[in-house]
Amino acid sequence: MKMLRKLIQAPSMEPFTVEELAAHTHADDDHHDYLQSLVPRARKRFEQRSGRLLVEQAWQFAMPKFCKEIHLPYAPLRSITSIKYISNLGQLVTIDPSEYRVIEHGLTAIITPKLGGHWPAVGFKVADAVQIECVFGHAAVDDNTIDAATMLDQDKYDLAKQAILVLIGDWFRNREDTAPVKLYDMPNAFKAIADELAVELI
Repeated sequence: MKMLRKLIQAPSMEPFTVEELAAHTHADDDHHDYLQSLVPRARKRFEQRSGRLLVEQAWQFAMPKFCKEIHLPYAPLRSITSIKYISNLGQLVTIDPSEYRVIEHGLTAIITPKLGGHWPAVGFKVADAVQIECVFGHAAVDDNTIDAATMLDQDKYDLAKQAILVLIGDWFRNREDTAPVKLYDMPNAFKAIADELAVELI
């Protein structure tokens, strides 16, 4: 089933320090601002390709009706803020968390009704009859710093950062996209890591 997606709260910070960027690219101080400007683009490119989100961010998904199993398209899941549906009175009703299960087994999370339960019927067949808000991201932010104590899967987070650094380094070295022949659209190392960390969609 087609699922509409909307970012409702972007990451409050990026996962790289100036020192990390400079060490990878060997850039001098004059280029630090330019390097930092590349980070959001490179992070988003990785997240779009892999479905794996680095720093906590909130998303809303919308569907015309409930399905037996709702497969969330991003990982890792930190929390579900709410699941709502439009009733036959046209009201947006919030489902109590005790009425559904969150199954985190594998690379993505699945939401199902509680054991022996079922999803309510929506009142109107519109694209956003079911609305789900979730928070995703390997790293949480505490006092404008990455909170290492609540990190989800540090190894995958570090590998994802490595892929993004590869892409930033490539953009930094090749700032003008002009050549007689276009050799590649992104570094092979970036593609390989992003594909290795990609979430499973069923």
